[in-house]
Amino acid sequence: MNVKNFWIASLSGAALSLLATNLPIVGFINCLLCAGFWGSAIFAVWLYRRLSGRLTVGEGIRVGALSGLLAGLIGVLLSFTGLTGIQGLLSGLENTLPPEALGDIQALPDWGGTVINLLGALMEVVFGIIGGWIGAAIFRTDRLTKTDGAQ
Repeated sequence: MNVKNFWIASLSGAALSLLATNLPIVGFINCLLCAGFWGSAIFAVWLYRRLSGRLTVGEGIRVGALSGLLAGLIGVLLSFTGLTGIQGLLSGLENTLPPEALGDIQALPDWGGTVINLLGALMEVVFGIIGGWIGAAIFRTDRLTKTDGAQ
């Protein structure tokens, strides 16, 4: 496994996941079965294969898992600034809805937001593993090839 390509692909997948799940218009992609989470892991696996020239299923799962882990960790760290996670969602709602429509949503305790964000980070890892597995199944290079005349 090429470590440099592994980190480049994983960080690229994490960045794509954070963008696809947190940008306002692009965030609608996540409404399709959390496509931003596992789709970015598939992208990371594709990028790893493109950079290194080879890919096994195990490598694909590792790239997807690290991509999800990095996206989850960065997402949790950014949630404290109000850019991602439940804090980002609440900030968006505050800008869109009138105060009386928010009701008790604003009364969410800090520990509750942190728990929700940590669960989101765990979801990132799970979907990263799934996306890495799907990507590896599609892009792997360790398949046996048929030779002419062999049966």
